[in-house]
Amino acid sequence: MTSTSRQLALAVGGPPQTEAQAHSQTGPSNRRRQCWECQRRRLVCDSARPVCAKCKTSGVVCPGYEDKKPLVWLAPGKVKTRTWKRKSPPANKTKDDNSSKGDNKKQSGSELAKAVRSEVSGTRTDHLMHLFPGYELRDETCDVIEATLYWNEQVYPFFAANQLTNSPWLVPVSYIQYMGVTIQHTLVAMAINHRLLSLSSRKNDLHHAEVRARFHQHRCTAIQALNGEISHQNEKRRISDYTMAAVIVFLYADLMGSVTASNWRHHLNGFMAIIEMRGGLRSVCDAAPGYKTVILFCKIIENLANSTSPAYDQVSPLVNFEMRGLTQEIYETGYYPFLPCPVQLFIDIIGVNRLRYLATQPESSDTLDSLQTEAEDLLERIIDFSPETWSAAKTESQEQFLTMAQVYQSAVVVFAIASLQSVCVIPASAGWRAVKTIHGSKLMALLEKAAGSQVLRSCVMWPMIVAGFEAKTGTAAVRSFVAKRLADESVHLGAYLPLATKDILEKFWSSGKKDWDECFDSPYALVT
Repeated sequence: MTSTSRQLALAVGGPPQTEAQAHSQTGPSNRRRQCWECQRRRLVCDSARPVCAKCKTSGVVCPGYEDKKPLVWLAPGKVKTRTWKRKSPPANKTKDDNSSKGDNKKQSGSELAKAVRSEVSGTRTDHLMHLFPGYELRDETCDVIEATLYWNEQVYPFFAANQLTNSPWLVPVSYIQYMGVTIQHTLVAMAINHRLLSLSSRKNDLHHAEVRARFHQHRCTAIQALNGEISHQNEKRRISDYTMAAVIVFLYADLMGSVTASNWRHHLNGFMAIIEMRGGLRSVCDAAPGYKTVILFCKIIENLANSTSPAYDQVSPLVNFEMRGLTQEIYETGYYPFLPCPVQLFIDIIGVNRLRYLATQPESSDTLDSLQTEAEDLLERIIDFSPETWSAAKTESQEQFLTMAQVYQSAVVVFAIASLQSVCVIPASAGWRAVKTIHGSKLMALLEKAAGSQVLRSCVMWPMIVAGFEAKTGTAAVRSFVAKRLADESVHLGAYLPLATKDILEKFWSSGKKDWDECFDSPYALVT
């Protein structure tokens, strides 16, 4: 039997103990306890009290020797995850004899697994969404806030830095909490589309698959909310300012994505139906001047889409021509982003679309001569347009505005001749062929010049479409230039429409077709 004095001498560094305590620690079934930190680090603890010497030497707070592992405070923002583990099924009765040995192994294995997971979780937290995309815990509110930050910190600064002048259409996203469910979730869908198109995607990428699923989730939520507004029992709510804004935002969002771009006509028709229920375009503009910008957005999409649609299958070409005065008034409200087209030339595009449509009507054979005369007068007016005079009236960036006016003038000339010849309004004479060739060559030279400018490169989407049509009879180098520029712009702007244009043109180049309506044989909205 060891004496009490001997027991006290062995307890080096320990606190004073009673005889009973000392005797209880010398029992055959008792071992020196390891502190929790030494167990975690797989070290041999010296069991010193109140704190072990190894923790003290390492500068680590010793967690002690309690039966339960103490809680540890984590730094703000730091997360250590634990994977939930199902209970194992009951073991076979034949293995009951070995249960005591197995328990010891399981306990030590469990401690080791916890230690490994604790070390690994801190380094892999950023990649959890890539490895386990279905298990990230977040709700739709997180996506709405994240999308708002994305627009304001990534997209808005880029657009603002690449404008020829200030634009009333370009504003950051604010007051998101007051925007309503439809607009909130549509903004998220737009942000997801923009991000995916700005990045190079890989096939079967788990991260992209999860984000695409979120896109469809938010789009469905927006559709349900918008349907609720449109089908509401209160008519004032059905045609309210909010409903109009929601339709426009949804239109823009659908044009950004490859899966949804073909829906543009449904949204335009719905928007114009609301306008008619509120008294027409003029009435809405007079009652709410702030909606002029929204209406112009629709008119730009509508009329430029008519230019890339079959002549017989346009959206209200005659009404657009009748409302050209109001369109010109709204157009002059301010600079529309990435569309520095002089207003006179934009109105001329509307006039060309009207002549194309009239030429396809059954009674057009009786008025073909008058249509030809009107078309030739329109072409002379386009050719006589002075880019120098127009750009001289600008207070800033006059040289860049001059380049853009020259680009759009040549593009409108080529478009007018090609599209009107497609419906036999303009004869395929040597004179008009020479005019088209001259302006086609000038257009390509100006587009190459614009490609070298960070500001101008994204302002020539519609002229690039016209140049792509004309490249059918050009060299392979010209076609390669157009195709590459369109692919680059899709990534640069985070939009799908340049890629859609590229596909349409490449299909046309490889075909035996040659006319404008054969190239754009379906209604396409290719510019926003």
